Amino acid sequence: MSQIAAVLSQLTSSRVPRARISWNLADVHFHKPDALALILYSLIRDLIPAIFLVALPFANNTEIGYSLAVPWRHRQFGPLDMTLLVSLTICWRLIGGGKPAAERNWARSQVIGNVASALCCSAIVFSLGPIQSSLIRSLQMSLGFFVASSATSLLLVEVACVANWAVISFVLARREVILVGSGPRAQILYAELMKSPMRRVVGVVDDEFVGTLEMSRWYLGGIADLDQILRDHPVQTVYCALPIKSMYSETQRAISICAQIGVEVYHAVEPFATKFAQVDLHEGAHEKLCVLSIVRADAMRYVKRTIDIIGALLLLILTAPIVAAAAILIKLNSPGPILFFQERCGLHRRRFRIFKLRTMVVNAEQLQARYESMNELDGPVFKIRQDPRITAIGGFLRRTSIDELPQLWNVIKGDMSLVGPRPLALRDFHLIDDSGHLRRFCVKPGITCLWQISGRNNTSFEDWVRLDLEYIERWSLFLDVSILLRTVPAVLSRRGAM
Repeated sequence: MSQIAAVLSQLTSSRVPRARISWNLADVHFHKPDALALILYSLIRDLIPAIFLVALPFANNTEIGYSLAVPWRHRQFGPLDMTLLVSLTICWRLIGGGKPAAERNWARSQVIGNVASALCCSAIVFSLGPIQSSLIRSLQMSLGFFVASSATSLLLVEVACVANWAVISFVLARREVILVGSGPRAQILYAELMKSPMRRVVGVVDDEFVGTLEMSRWYLGGIADLDQILRDHPVQTVYCALPIKSMYSETQRAISICAQIGVEVYHAVEPFATKFAQVDLHEGAHEKLCVLSIVRADAMRYVKRTIDIIGALLLLILTAPIVAAAAILIKLNSPGPILFFQERCGLHRRRFRIFKLRTMVVNAEQLQARYESMNELDGPVFKIRQDPRITAIGGFLRRTSIDELPQLWNVIKGDMSLVGPRPLALRDFHLIDDSGHLRRFCVKPGITCLWQISGRNNTSFEDWVRLDLEYIERWSLFLDVSILLRTVPAVLSRRGAM
């Protein structure tokens, strides 16, 4: 009776407990190939031999025994030293591994590999030592190298694990996911996801629900409803755990819907066809999973984010006088606030609050229904060249795109990027009929994009979406720089501005 009461209490509670971190779960997320912590760890680990040979090379010093001194104080870094440095670096990298493997028990494998590397490298130090010193001195140097390098590498593993635990626990938000399936495999996967510090199930989809009582709390409908479910629930990831042999076509259908909308899919390793997604493998707790992702979050995404922050800060400073002058004109021209706030759809169809300089009368959104019949653009977007709601100064601000400068703050907050598809208003988002158009939401929206430099409102909505999808498929830092440079003359020419 007490167990039933506990289950009912858990199901009726609105608060979702945060999963406790464990080192096994940390391992699962740490070995992701796009993890910045992994890149930094690999770089520092491979430099350990160089650190000890270049910064603190072995030299004679009677005061502190076989201590280390800076080499260029006593002699030049000769061919033997260079040979030793190259040999140790190659040995350390080959034994320790050029890149940590994507596997469970990551920390244990790294500890074993680093200690083995330190042991082999100390043997090389001992074998080359007698060329310049005695056998006893060589033994002392090799033992010193082994102790120092192994201790440093073990400390590095510990720091990496603690840093990864801290990021997972306190920095990264838990990713909300939808689980397709409710059978035995889905039940195991559900339990794993609910324990994960990085995932949380917010929906279960299956034509015939056979899951647990806890899973029924999240049941949303059948596979036929998946398209609408993904529209209503802005999740980034779907886990597909349907029985493959008996429900192959349903699995293919679910994956096709996710790929069309631009949602990342995890499923059992099977050759499902999709023309949009890229395929990677993921080591799950019970089986290998195949990951279909529209956009790979590799290290270049961190570079893009860095450029966004630095660029937005610089532009905010440089354009501050322009924004201040525009604010004064807005206040003098019409009653109401200087800034305009509106909810838009951003990354993974999530809502965020966009900042703009006000260019219309205060009740412009309430008046829009009156002018719907005057819309001059096709598709779900709404634009009128001679919009009666626009103030006298507002028309100038819109044509020169000065009204969009406050969106640089959205970039700093992380809601937007300098370059990316333009964010749609909620009214426009809900009017999208083609699910394929939703793929434009699998990257952060931007202040400028290919559409912005290709005529803006002179292009049809189909061409607008085509340019956005082209940007997603072709993305590179070079393309971003090219769009930013071409934005300036496009804005100054006011081509397509409304």
